[in-house]
Amino acid sequence: MKYKAYRKISKKLECNHLLVLAHHLVICLNQKIQLMNFSGVIEREWILDSAINYMKVIGGPPKKEGLIVGLKDGSIFKVFVDNAFPILLIKQSTSIKSVDINASREKVAVVNDFQNMFIYDSVTKKLLHQETNAESVCWNLEMDEMLAYTGEGHLFIKTGDLPPSTQRMPGEVVGFKGSKIFTLFDGAMTAIDVPQSGTF
Repeated sequence: MKYKAYRKISKKLECNHLLVLAHHLVICLNQKIQLMNFSGVIEREWILDSAINYMKVIGGPPKKEGLIVGLKDGSIFKVFVDNAFPILLIKQSTSIKSVDINASREKVAVVNDFQNMFIYDSVTKKLLHQETNAESVCWNLEMDEMLAYTGEGHLFIKTGDLPPSTQRMPGEVVGFKGSKIFTLFDGAMTAIDVPQSGTF
């Protein structure tokens, strides 16, 4: 795969997290999220109540993308880049390490600093399921009831109410689309194909 420069922003950027959208960069430093266009102009800013531990793009049309944001104080927000007001989804008592929302926006999966994973109904806030020894989690973008999570050197895939299938794999899961899972380990991104049956 070859890359070419699209735009250069002649500005020093200080950040903890950096996301790329269709027409913007999302820059996060401590409690602050800034939306910067590719000309280097800050178009919007959000200041949250606690430090941001995790942030992920959850899709949407250009200039209207959504983010899911996990905070140190246990709050999980949905942020739309065209809306000045973050939306509180879930509030836990422990710091957030990883979070994702499924494609239908009905379920939220959360991993806290104690490596516990919780799945909530995003509307009723009811706890639907929990697992231990998890480090990262991602919902499948194409199959609403399927998610992948990692922990203790293993990759787990859970579909609906079925028990998870597992295989040895170091690193953290950062994406899941169809039968392809993306993991990050020692700075290297790996894509693996997984079968869509109950075992692998």
